[in-house]
Amino acid sequence: MKITRNTPEQLIVENNPLWLAIFISVFSLVFVGIGLVTIRTEPGTGIAFLLGGLVMGGGFTTAFIRRTQLILDRPRNLVELRRKSLLGYHRRSWDLHDLDRAFVETSQSGDTNTYRAALHFSGGMDAGTHPITLVYSSGGGARRAEAAINDWLAALDSAPPAA
Repeated sequence: MKITRNTPEQLIVENNPLWLAIFISVFSLVFVGIGLVTIRTEPGTGIAFLLGGLVMGGGFTTAFIRRTQLILDRPRNLVELRRKSLLGYHRRSWDLHDLDRAFVETSQSGDTNTYRAALHFSGGMDAGTHPITLVYSSGGGARRAEAAINDWLAALDSAPPAA
């Protein structure tokens, strides 16, 4: 996750999984390439690799590639979570004064931990926990987002009210 704007009025945190998209594309193209090379000598195997690469690439892209943007906006008293993928655009919003804190959720799979940032709302109709990203990932992005959001909220609480 990347902090794209951090001012007293607005904090914007984005997750744009570019490297995952590149990996899925290369992975799919390898299968498509194998299919194209073998289609002359073994048509059945070549077509299977070709279609397998296309279906896996399309499926993985649809399932995992999603641009996420979280906007905390002081003047509008708004928390807005936007997600865009091949399946469409989804937007969700809450009142900023209902946002209590951000924290990191951990998922364990064997001996590996993965993380995602989440928001905790203490009031409003959607009180409770809401993840920022739908998938867990390795690396420090979730911790960076948590720190940036909590620091921004702390600065918001300590700032004098706007006149």
